[in-house]
Amino acid sequence: MPDFLTLSPFVEADSRTYSFQPRETSRHSRQARWRWSAIGDHWRAAALLGFALGYATLRYNVLKGVPWADWPAYTVNKALAVGSLILMVAAVFRLRQPARSGTPFLIWAGALALTHSLLSFPLLNPIYYPRLFESGKLTGIAGLSLTLGALLMAGLELGARRAGVWSYGLRVRALTLIAFGTGVHAALPAVSTWFEPAKWPGGLPPLTLISFLAGALTLGIWLYQGLSRSASR
Repeated sequence: MPDFLTLSPFVEADSRTYSFQPRETSRHSRQARWRWSAIGDHWRAAALLGFALGYATLRYNVLKGVPWADWPAYTVNKALAVGSLILMVAAVFRLRQPARSGTPFLIWAGALALTHSLLSFPLLNPIYYPRLFESGKLTGIAGLSLTLGALLMAGLELGARRAGVWSYGLRVRALTLIAFGTGVHAALPAVSTWFEPAKWPGGLPPLTLISFLAGALTLGIWLYQGLSRSASR
């Protein structure tokens, strides 16, 4: 007999009969499944980061000719940025499935975002990012992008501390807006490069464009679902 069914006696008139009833899943079984699901999510997060790192390496070091000496900081930093956003997007879609947890993706996204922020400080100069500077100073767009990035990091930190007391809807809304804001943060200084596909190394789209589209897609789906729910009421 399958172990998820059990014979449950009940009395009808004067005779004892039996019926098949689902056996309540044990707490140990639920915890075991949750642990295996979390382990799988950590592997998925590592795979997404590996894909981002491979794409960045191919685009910048192999095709664009960025010196390999810059790979550990410049190229890896770009992969950390886009990897963090992709994992945030994955967490948003996971949170829309109440029976599943997006925590592993959020842990990775937060860690990658923090590492990206710290690594960006020593790289923030006209040699690595000439578009962000004019006459040795940050441009207005660059300053806006950096300020937005700082606010988004503060939002991630606030979410990590307060998510336990936030409602399900508020968590989804907050993370959706942070994901979209992150895409805008990446896009602001780089929009002009999107319209010159002939200059894309190997025809590969810029990571800033991929980041913006990922954030915009997340926001668009959230808005569409909200409008659909409103229309069905």
